Amino acid sequence: MQHLCVRCQSLQAATHASATPHLAQSETVPLIKNASDQQISTTCSRRLRRPEDFIDAVKWAVKYHPKANDTTLAVAHDLAASMPASKEGHVAYALGTRHQRLGLARSTVAEHVAILRELGLLAWVEHGCLRNALRTRLGHRFAAGVGYRPTATIYAPCAPPEYDRAHGQLRDGTGYRSRIRAYTPQGRLQAIANTRARSARRTPSLITRTPYSPTGRREGRKDNAARPPRAATPSPHSARSTTGFTPRQAAAGITHAQRVRLEIWWTQGTCLRQLGYALRPLILAGYTWQDTARELARWHVRTRPASAPALIRAELRGRAHAGELHLPEGSVKPFRHAPADETGHRHRSMIQRKWEQYGPAFARYRQSLAAPLRTALQQLTSPLAPQPPRPRPQLREPEHLFHRACSTQRDARDVYRSRAWALPDRPTPPPAFTGAEGQRLWAELAEHARAAAAFQRLREHLANTADTGMSTWGSPLRCG
Repeated sequence: MQHLCVRCQSLQAATHASATPHLAQSETVPLIKNASDQQISTTCSRRLRRPEDFIDAVKWAVKYHPKANDTTLAVAHDLAASMPASKEGHVAYALGTRHQRLGLARSTVAEHVAILRELGLLAWVEHGCLRNALRTRLGHRFAAGVGYRPTATIYAPCAPPEYDRAHGQLRDGTGYRSRIRAYTPQGRLQAIANTRARSARRTPSLITRTPYSPTGRREGRKDNAARPPRAATPSPHSARSTTGFTPRQAAAGITHAQRVRLEIWWTQGTCLRQLGYALRPLILAGYTWQDTARELARWHVRTRPASAPALIRAELRGRAHAGELHLPEGSVKPFRHAPADETGHRHRSMIQRKWEQYGPAFARYRQSLAAPLRTALQQLTSPLAPQPPRPRPQLREPEHLFHRACSTQRDARDVYRSRAWALPDRPTPPPAFTGAEGQRLWAELAEHARAAAAFQRLREHLANTADTGMSTWGSPLRCG
C-alpha cells in the first residue's frame, strides 16, 4: 500500500543535519492511487487552512504527476477561493457549478481533482452521494413534494510530507492533524523570504497611484477642480482608557466566571469574558467564586434573562446604591439623577412642546368637526319620555340616600329588596327617590343614560358612513 503512515512517523526523527538542500532537490512525491488512503483519517498529508499555502503546495507538487498541467492549477485556484468560507479550510466539491464557473467539462474537472488527490493535496472529509439528505434530516416530517437534496462532497486541502521535507519544515505529529514544530536552517531562510514576499504584496505603500490631474469645469458636469486640503480636526471622542486589570487578573476573572457559571443556571451559555467583566466589582470586593455563587442565588431569578451580564451589572449597581452590597468605590457607575425643576422650566417646556404637537389638530377639530358632531348628537338624542329608561347598574345613588332608604329595614333580605330596583323586572325607583332631590337625581341618571345611547348610535352612524366620507346632515367629515 502506497503512502503508508509509517513513513510519517519517521519524520519526527529527522534532524537539521539530515534535511539538506541536496535531499530537498531529489525529493519525489509517490502517487496515492488507493482511495482508502485519501481520507483525512488515513492520509499522511498535513492540513492547510490558508489559500496561499495550498497554492504554493500545488505549484510545487504538480511537476511530479504526469497528467498535471495548467488546468490543474486553475482548478486548484478555484478550490482555494472557497477556503476562507470555512474555519478549517474545507471546500465543497460542487461539481455542477464549478465546471460552469471554470468553463470546463465535468469530466475534466473531476479528472484534475483526482490528480490533486493522488498528489496528497486533497483529502476526503465527507463522501457525497445521491441519497436524499432531506429524508434523513426531516425524518417523519418528510412527505411527498418536500424536495430532493443530495449529500455534498467535502474536501480538505493538504500538504504532502515530501513538500515539508523539501522546504525544511519538521513536523510534530503524524497525519492530517500534524503541525510544523521547527525549521532547518535552509527552511528558516526560505520561510522568512516567503513571509516577506507575502507581506510586501499586501503593503498599500507599494501600490503606485495614478497622479491626480485636475480638469476644468464643464457645463453640466461635476466640479472636478482641485481644492485645498481640508484641515484635520481633532476627534471629539477621547481615547478609551484602560480598565486597570492586567492580563493575569483578566484570566483569573474568566476562571472565576467559569466556576460561577457551573453553579448558577441562568448564567449558563453566557460568554465567559462578558461574565467575568460583569463580576469584576465582586472580585474587587474580595468575593471568592463560592461567595459570588451564593450572592447570585439570593436574587431568585425566575426566567433566563436575555443578557445575564447586563442583569448582573444592573443588579449590582442597584443593590450597591441601596446599601445592600458594600462594593469598592468606583467599581459601579453612579446613578444620574436629573436636577430638580425648582422654577418649573421643564414642565412649561413640556406643555409648550405638547401644545405645538397637538394644538393644530385640536384647532382643526374645533373649526371643522365640533359643530357637525354636536348637531348630529342632538338629532340622535331621543326626547325625554314620561318613563325614562333604566340607568346602568354601575350608577348608584349617594350613600346618604341609601342609608335613609335602608334605615327602617330589619334584615339583609329587606336591604337586598331595596337594592333590587335596578333589575329589569323592577324599573320603579326606590322610596328614597320620591322627594324633590330624588327626582332631580333620577332625571340626571336618565339624562346620562340617554346621552350614552345617543353616543353609541352616533358611533354606529359614523362607522357606516366612514367609507363614503359623507354624513347624512350633508357636510363631509374631515379628521385633521
